Amino acid sequence: LVDDGATLQIGFGHLPDAVMPYLADKKDLGIHTQVITDGLLPLFHKKVITNRKKNYLPDRVVASLCMGSKVLYDYVDNNPMFYFKSSEFVNDPNVIAKNDRLISISSALEVDLTGQVCTDSKGYLFYSGIGDQVDFIRGSAMSEGGFSIIIIPSTAQNDTVSRIVPHLSEGAGVATTRGDIDIIVTEYGIAEMRRKSIYQRVMELAQIAHPKFRKELIEEAKKRHYIFPDQVPPTSQDLMFLDSYHYSLKLDNGKDINFRPLLPSDEFESRHFYYSLQEDSIYYRFFNKRKVFSREMLQQQWAEVDYRRNMTLIGVMQAGQRKQIVAIGSYAEATENAAEVAFLVKENLHGMGIASFLLKTLEKIAKENNYTRFIATVLAENRKMIKVFQKRYPHAKFIRSGSGEIEVEMPFE
Repeated sequence: LVDDGATLQIGFGHLPDAVMPYLADKKDLGIHTQVITDGLLPLFHKKVITNRKKNYLPDRVVASLCMGSKVLYDYVDNNPMFYFKSSEFVNDPNVIAKNDRLISISSALEVDLTGQVCTDSKGYLFYSGIGDQVDFIRGSAMSEGGFSIIIIPSTAQNDTVSRIVPHLSEGAGVATTRGDIDIIVTEYGIAEMRRKSIYQRVMELAQIAHPKFRKELIEEAKKRHYIFPDQVPPTSQDLMFLDSYHYSLKLDNGKDINFRPLLPSDEFESRHFYYSLQEDSIYYRFFNKRKVFSREMLQQQWAEVDYRRNMTLIGVMQAGQRKQIVAIGSYAEATENAAEVAFLVKENLHGMGIASFLLKTLEKIAKENNYTRFIATVLAENRKMIKVFQKRYPHAKFIRSGSGEIEVEMPFE
């Protein structure tokens, strides 16, 4: 989520210590935040924080106060890198927004399924104030390329209570509204909330909740008519291993495609992808002129994915202010040792190596799950797909049937 050269605001408390290890490999980060704490020191010492790429007050750490150990105070004392100003200046959303790519990172106590965030109270018991969270979330929204991240553990009280809830606790206050929220992160994944409907938000949040609470959250959402009555819940598996199945490909035009496993929350974008394709692409993939891609069909597609014996990867690109699916590749169990593989790529991206990349990547995952070969059925006129298979598997067998279809057998090396 955090790119090299970004400017960060990081909340205080335990948050800096939790976040810092994940930023250790970044370069040229900048800081514009209310409080400087000891958690930032390792990033200063490693020259991760340089402030060189800041467009507003470059080469300076902008903050209101410093709170921590004597080691921290000695580091800050008479250090020209630090520029302390009042909270009226540092926390002003209009000032914050002058920083391009400003990323606000803060924490929460509770988040409901629509994206409302409680920061300061546990029910009627006030735990803290809302601090600078709202200021920086709104400032980051106005920043060019900026956004906000809420980090929250999935559970509390020794895993007996979910922090992602159907509704906020009685007495809990809404510090950050569902209209302000961009991204919510737990140890189980990332929920992208910006420009999402209530239905999409429910699915995003349910899949990053603790596995033992996911089904319950879906059932509560159904009672409130947030989602369809027949909605399939996210798997109760711990899917943290899916982090190792994230990939990226830089195209010849300089743009990036990010690949990751298909998730339940991708239903809306998957449907949009299928409906955006030309008739020939649909025919080559499904062997018929399919006109309707129903919610039931797409739910079934996801339900069959176990991320081991059956896998689907999606390719995602930035399109203006939103991300869209531009490619889908999958394999499905055919026999104990063979999986059937298939692809779809947006027409304007043909010839850029996307299908070849997907094939190579799916083969890697398939090998990890004890497959020794791919098989595929291709229409004889689909020369592009046949060429992709021939390039990857020069010893593949192509068996033509009388119906104009070609059966392809592709043993792994």
